[in-house]
Amino acid sequence: MTLVRSRSETWMDALLLRGLAGFLGILYLPLLVVGIFSFNSGRYQVLPLKEFSLQWYQNIWRDPAFGEAFGHSILVGVAVSVTATAIGFLGAYALVHSRFPGKTFLSAILVTPIAVPGILLGIALRVYFFRLGWQFSLFSVYLGHLVFSIPLALLLMRSRLRQIPKSLEEAAWDLGAKRWQGMWRVVLPLAFPAVIASLLLTFTFSFDEFIVAYFLTQFEQTLPIKIWANLITGFDPTINAIGSLIVLSSLTLGAIAQVSFSKFSTRGVSS
Repeated sequence: MTLVRSRSETWMDALLLRGLAGFLGILYLPLLVVGIFSFNSGRYQVLPLKEFSLQWYQNIWRDPAFGEAFGHSILVGVAVSVTATAIGFLGAYALVHSRFPGKTFLSAILVTPIAVPGILLGIALRVYFFRLGWQFSLFSVYLGHLVFSIPLALLLMRSRLRQIPKSLEEAAWDLGAKRWQGMWRVVLPLAFPAVIASLLLTFTFSFDEFIVAYFLTQFEQTLPIKIWANLITGFDPTINAIGSLIVLSSLTLGAIAQVSFSKFSTRGVSS
C-alpha cells in the first residue's frame, strides 16, 4: 500500500512539475524571445541571429518622443499610486473597523472594477467624460486608472489591517490618543508593508496599462500608447528594447512588493 501511494505521489509530482514548466514556458518564453532580439543587430526577428548590439537601446534615448511618453507614464503612475494607496487605506480601515448594514455587499461592489474587461471600462469612461464635456488628457487617464487601482489597493490594505490586533489601537485610545492619532501613529506604521506593496503594484499597473489610456487621452501619449503607435506604422526593433526594460522593471517592482507584503507583514505586528 505504501509502495502504491509512493508511486502515485511521484506520478502526481511529475505531472504538476510538467504543468508548471509548461505554464512558465507559455508565460515567459515570448518575453525571453523579445529580450534576445533586443540585443540582435538585425532589424527583423528571424533566425539566425546576427551580431550582438546595443543599438536598439541607444535608439530609445535618441528619440525625444519616447522620453516624453516615458515622463507622462511616470507622472500618471506616481499620481495614481499615491492617490489609490491613500484612498485604499482609508477605505480598508473603514471596512475593517466599522459595522453597518450591507458591509459585505459594499465590499464586493468596491472591488468589482478589477473584474471589468479593460475595453469595456475604457469605452464607458470615454463616453462618461465626453458627456461631461471634459478634455481627454493625462488627467482623464489618471482618473481612469484610479478606477481599477483603488480596488487593488483596498484589497491589499484590508488583508493587512485584518492582521493588526484591534487592542493595539484601543490601548492608544486609553492613553489619550484620538481616533485619528491612533490610526496615524499605530495602525499606519504597522500597515507599512501593505503601503509599500500598494504603491509599487498600483504604479506598475498604471505604468503598463494601455487600453484605458488609449481611450482617455488624445495628444499626450503614455509609453504603452507610443509603443503601439510605432508598431502600427511599421515594426521598429527599438520596441524590443523598450519592452525588455518594461518587463524587467515590472517584474522587479512586483517582486519587491511581494517580498514587502509577505516577509515583513507578520514581523511588523509581532514586533
